[in-house]
Amino acid sequence: MIEIRKSSIILYGATLLVLLIIVVFINPTNLINSFFQIGFWGAVLLSLLYAFDLIVRTYRWKLLLIAQGVHLPLSSLIMPVCSALAINLFTIARAGETVRIVSLKRNNDVKYSDSISSIVIEQVLSIIGLLIVVTASLFLINFSSQAEESSKLINQLILLLFVVSGGGLLLIIIILVKPNFVYRILDFFPEFLRDKLTSAFEAFTRGLTDLRTQPSLLIQAIITSSAIWAIEGVMLYIIALSVFPTFNLIDLPWVIAASCVGNITFIIPILPGAMGEYEVVIGLVLINSPHFVGINVTDAAAPAFIDRIVKSLFLGIVGGYATLQLGGTELLKYRKKYTELERYKEIEQT
Repeated sequence: MIEIRKSSIILYGATLLVLLIIVVFINPTNLINSFFQIGFWGAVLLSLLYAFDLIVRTYRWKLLLIAQGVHLPLSSLIMPVCSALAINLFTIARAGETVRIVSLKRNNDVKYSDSISSIVIEQVLSIIGLLIVVTASLFLINFSSQAEESSKLINQLILLLFVVSGGGLLLIIIILVKPNFVYRILDFFPEFLRDKLTSAFEAFTRGLTDLRTQPSLLIQAIITSSAIWAIEGVMLYIIALSVFPTFNLIDLPWVIAASCVGNITFIIPILPGAMGEYEVVIGLVLINSPHFVGINVTDAAAPAFIDRIVKSLFLGIVGGYATLQLGGTELLKYRKKYTELERYKEIEQT
């Protein structure tokens, strides 16, 4: 327990340090002015897009639950999703996912193992959808007349994505055909990490097996995953237009690609809420855009800062309300061990 507290203190301390660095190196006045340049209708459009994004995310989860044999209306899933996303903005290791797990058990009598399996598979499909969208963006960038000098780098990135995708597909085949081989690999990890990885692996294999027997659900889930990242990219592009008025449609693929790469930090966060990670990664991608020649990373990351502010405000209202309605204190007490399937099986039997 003491070790867990120490690690949490270190992570939150690192997050505060990152926030301090951000405040020191960015220009808050310009950032605030850029935020208000979005305008009323721009804010309305962003809110509508983000609301649509939440609906698509909820629909994807509904599909994955159907694969587990759980049939629930969209209306019963939207609040857990909003609450989870709001909590994930500020917590370590996506602790908000416990809201979805525990609320479904409490309100719909859904097994913990079914919920966990759907969420683990969801994260994998998120990465697959992200790879699809970022690859499409890189193809568009490569065919752009302004990308001639960067074509070699972009071709290398496309090749890298294909290698990563191919490796991921090979890994899935190995999991399906030789699961015992994966268990032997997990034996090399330290015990505290091996237990968590084993639980996550078991949840993944169960969900993957269920989806394999229902390919139409798998296809729909991949399509919705891709749609989520496309929506996220369009939202970031709208914000970028207010920060950099010289932007045009040629820059859209750059922004979508940056958004995809940046969102990897939310899928696998190092700091709570991927604070600083998301913004820096997006800045590093955008400085390769033709409109960012000579611009430093912190200036290029300005749209990502505003994007976080917009989402935090939206989720603070919607997600905060959902968390209160669902009973946040009761749900969060399980946050540290939501991937431990055996523990939940014991709970279900009592």
